[in-house]
Amino acid sequence: MSTQHPQTSSGLTRRRFFEQLGAIGGSSLVFTAMQSLDLFAQESATRPQLTGRPAKRKVIVLGAGISGLVTCYELGKLGYDAQILEARERVGGLSWTVRKGTEHTELGPTGEHQVCTFDEGLYVNCGPWRVPYSHTGVLGYCRELGVQMQIFVNEADQNYFFYENNPAVKLSNKRIRMRDVKADMAGHVNELLLKAIDQKGLDTQLSKEDQDRFINYLVNQGFVDPNDHHYKASVNRGPGEPIDFQSLVASGFTNRFRSVPPVEGTAAAPMFQPVGGMDMIPKAFQRVLGTKITLGAEVTSVHQDANGVAVTWKNTKSGKVTVSQADYVVACLPMTVLAGMDINLTPERMAAIKAVPHSDSAKMGLAMKRRFWEEDDDIYGGHLYSNLPLGEFSYPSNDYFTKKGVLLGLYINGPVAGLTDKTVKERLDHVLLHATKVHPQIKDEFESAYGVFWRKVKYSQGGYATGAATSRGKVIAGVDNRIVVASAATAPHSEPSWQEGAVAAAWQGLTALHERAMRG
Repeated sequence: MSTQHPQTSSGLTRRRFFEQLGAIGGSSLVFTAMQSLDLFAQESATRPQLTGRPAKRKVIVLGAGISGLVTCYELGKLGYDAQILEARERVGGLSWTVRKGTEHTELGPTGEHQVCTFDEGLYVNCGPWRVPYSHTGVLGYCRELGVQMQIFVNEADQNYFFYENNPAVKLSNKRIRMRDVKADMAGHVNELLLKAIDQKGLDTQLSKEDQDRFINYLVNQGFVDPNDHHYKASVNRGPGEPIDFQSLVASGFTNRFRSVPPVEGTAAAPMFQPVGGMDMIPKAFQRVLGTKITLGAEVTSVHQDANGVAVTWKNTKSGKVTVSQADYVVACLPMTVLAGMDINLTPERMAAIKAVPHSDSAKMGLAMKRRFWEEDDDIYGGHLYSNLPLGEFSYPSNDYFTKKGVLLGLYINGPVAGLTDKTVKERLDHVLLHATKVHPQIKDEFESAYGVFWRKVKYSQGGYATGAATSRGKVIAGVDNRIVVASAATAPHSEPSWQEGAVAAAWQGLTALHERAMRG
């Protein structure tokens, strides 16, 4: 049975008024959209408090990504003899910071090779690049291991909107400041609300004192004239005439900001980043674990029986093959890699592993001769808000006022313009073509680029795992005799798993392994 709410002469009820206020602020729209797109990674559970020391304690961890590093680190605390085998010559997995000298050869028939030529000190995070404040698992380890953090500027009012073929024709193909959009939208909306108050449009009356206070709030918050209650842009908005209300509503710009940032997801605030690059986190684990990590160790087979596990691996430089014995194995590898491995897990678990889809994530860093976004446009961090085929285009949140910098020119999580199958040069041409629509200086200031298309990166073969994380986790996670799968794809979170998901997966796998080991 529905409840009817009395309408005013203007058709605006008190309840509807507050619903519209929230909607115009954007938070409800963004929150709903984020939920429907399954883009949340919930806060990790409390770090497990485990006790006991099993008789059989030899463990081999496969993979030195975040989940593998956390697993080995925590196993060591419990007295296990834990070792990590990592096929790459670095730790971190997807947590990869590209700097001068970084190089990789893409998978595929062309096998193009890239070498980073950024200046010393410049870098781009080609995997995770920001940590929401609610990710207490990751941040807890940063605190524990001494990883210095700084604010990641996730939203900045000086940044631009740029929409091609915008339904609001007046705003199409024009650079519009976020500051202008926020100010004008608030001003126009508050003018409408003040008209509703003047017309006694709220069906539940406020007291005269409360009404005066509310009017004062609307006037100050929206730059509305206190006398005639019309919106008149102030100096705080920025130069230029206000954008008309109809164009703002038609533009779609207002869906990109919210009155209160969410606790989770890509719009959470505040965000953090490690000083010097995201790989400062895995490197901190590496410093602690030391010789417990063997790099350049490509695992080719994992065979378990009732007594233990035999892990066969090859030194990627010398080609030497070694068989290592352990009581247990924790697999913290991407599902794309584990799916092609000779490993005797149950058929049901292997089928689930092979069925896990992965994103076509890709990023490209653009090194510039000067920080023109700061010098010419007063932009300091944050993103470009656009519908250009660049995904997310962003500005660095570090080293302000220095000479050079690296822009994130491309960040996509799916197929865009067929870029994955194009050459390195064709991808760069695509990025520069569209980026110059907003920043024509790029043509003259461009110095070098480095792109990472994760589906073509060896030992990754895709970005983060997508799809139904909860249901697949029930099948893949847990103990399979003497093998535990604890990669981020098994985390009790939705996609993308973030680094927090990798931590959660490690804690989940650690608990399952320890319970199994304590049973003997």
